[in-house]
Amino acid sequence: MLAHRLFPDAKYSIWVDSKSQFRRDPLGVLDALLWRTNSVLAISEHGARSSVYDEANAVIKKHKATPEEVEVQINQYRHDKLPEDKRFNGKKGKFLYTISVVPKLLNFDDGSNFWLFYFLTALSEASVIVREHTPLTNLFMCLWFNEVVRFTSRDQLSFPYVLWRLKVLKNINMFPVCTRKDLVNSIGHVRKAKPLVTL
Repeated sequence: MLAHRLFPDAKYSIWVDSKSQFRRDPLGVLDALLWRTNSVLAISEHGARSSVYDEANAVIKKHKATPEEVEVQINQYRHDKLPEDKRFNGKKGKFLYTISVVPKLLNFDDGSNFWLFYFLTALSEASVIVREHTPLTNLFMCLWFNEVVRFTSRDQLSFPYVLWRLKVLKNINMFPVCTRKDLVNSIGHVRKAKPLVTL
């Protein structure tokens, strides 16, 4: 998450999860995911779910964090009014990821009107993150890191929250699972050995 701190002179970074093996030319990836899409951040979307609240239930069910840890995090997000709706204008939110701000003109009885901007919550798998090191993406990554440290290590839970709270990070390319599969070979996480039982 903090590649800009590890490599302060780097203009771009590509991060690949330990469960994956990168198999593409890095310049080609920057071209396809950032430069051609005019994006500053590209991240793999979640293939199975589009709601942070559904993801929280899956994290608990798969024993990736304790129910208590997840409950504290999700209760905070609900308290902050992170949207629970998985749909936007009748469409699944995950298909709208590349549009980080969706304007809607509101009209009032007195004849006034203004634009309301909906900031979509986007559930990512975060197994591949490609980004330009700009002040805004650096800030976003620091805020995201702080959420991971503050709550559970499940970065999928904190990504939509930080994106929603920051509200100014635009030009995000949330690329589909098929693109991720083309970029990396999935080798899976190394399983931790179960503790020995003493008799």
